[in-house]
Amino acid sequence: MDEQLIFKLAGKEIQEMHSKALKHDVHAMYGIAMFLKEKQRPNDAIAWLKKAANQQYASAQYELANCYYAGDGLEVDEAKAFALYEVAAKNGHADAANNLADMYLNGESVEIDEEKALEWFTYAATKGVVEAMFTLGIMYEQGLGTTVDEVRAYDYYEQSANGGYDDAQYRLGCIYLEGLLGKVVDNQKSLRWFETAADQFHIDAIYNLGYLYEKGIAVKQDGSKAVSYYKQAALLGDYQAKVNLAHMYETGECVSRNEKEANKWHAAAKAQLEEVNEEA
Repeated sequence: MDEQLIFKLAGKEIQEMHSKALKHDVHAMYGIAMFLKEKQRPNDAIAWLKKAANQQYASAQYELANCYYAGDGLEVDEAKAFALYEVAAKNGHADAANNLADMYLNGESVEIDEEKALEWFTYAATKGVVEAMFTLGIMYEQGLGTTVDEVRAYDYYEQSANGGYDDAQYRLGCIYLEGLLGKVVDNQKSLRWFETAADQFHIDAIYNLGYLYEKGIAVKQDGSKAVSYYKQAALLGDYQAKVNLAHMYETGECVSRNEKEANKWHAAAKAQLEEVNEEA
């Protein structure tokens, strides 16, 4: 479909935005780019993103960087993605700062620089990026780009978890289960954080809940709940959950023995293992 026809059919608001974009309104340029991207017009969207990015519009620089990084409508070019993330971050874009930090941490198109990564993750965290908070927790826990600081590591994990980041919620569950980062073992807090992460379909949290109910750790042993959580994890692709289900049905541990179910889950685990080996 012709681009002009798309705008005609889009309604008055988009038509007015397009008119402003043609008059070099950078906010409108970005809006039109995102509209065209939604309409599966990547080439047209990228053309508008480039125009807005050239006028130092941070959101356009960030979106264009994503296109270069992921090969979305453009050939993958990590160096161009890095450059655009950097300029967008310097223009105040928090998610760009987080992605720039990731590239420094992992050495993508740039030498690994943990101190630079820490600097940009910290900036992104101050702007509310929960993923950056979680990564800062890892960096302070492991001493990456800084000295080990368990208090700060925990604080960042907690900020991220309270912000809704499921990996951080899962990590807090592990911290309280094992008594890490100077925290005493607290089974109830551990359970609560695993449940919170599981509500967001965090596969490891779901598996852990199955394990806790199977073994009666932090909770009263409950075979039916263990099976329920293991099945959720298995359906999300967790290999060990399939193995555990097969074992429980085969041995009658916490559940009634069921040869048919045991064989089904043995077969599912075997198939997944074979698939992984083939891919390797």
